[in-house]
Amino acid sequence: MVRQSNLRRRGLAAIAAVVLLLILDLIVLGMVLGGAREQTLTSRRVETIQAFYAAESGVHMAVREVMLASDEDGDGGVGSISDDGDPGNDPAFGSASASVRAEIAGDQTTLISRGDCGSSRRELEVLLEN
Repeated sequence: MVRQSNLRRRGLAAIAAVVLLLILDLIVLGMVLGGAREQTLTSRRVETIQAFYAAESGVHMAVREVMLASDEDGDGGVGSISDDGDPGNDPAFGSASASVRAEIAGDQTTLISRGDCGSSRRELEVLLEN
């Protein structure tokens, strides 16, 4: 016959094992959720960098137009890149795109370039003196 104290020990051991497994489950769950959050942050950082490089590429394209004094992208303005309000025809750089607006005041040209990638947006402003 099994003694009462042995049954209590087995019961306490089973309860302790269940509690330990619950604690381990919570730790694993916390690590998984933390990893997913880090992945989202990393993805946003990559999009931000891609948006910056797209804006920088737009500036280079606009400076080339200004140096050649010709509208190479066909948007109707020298120094502007896809400045027609239609994001569908903006030049694409991978998953990023750019558009540049040119503002001319006297002998100075200000290029305002906007790069977009996912939910990230970056804007650069360059001042050119003629």
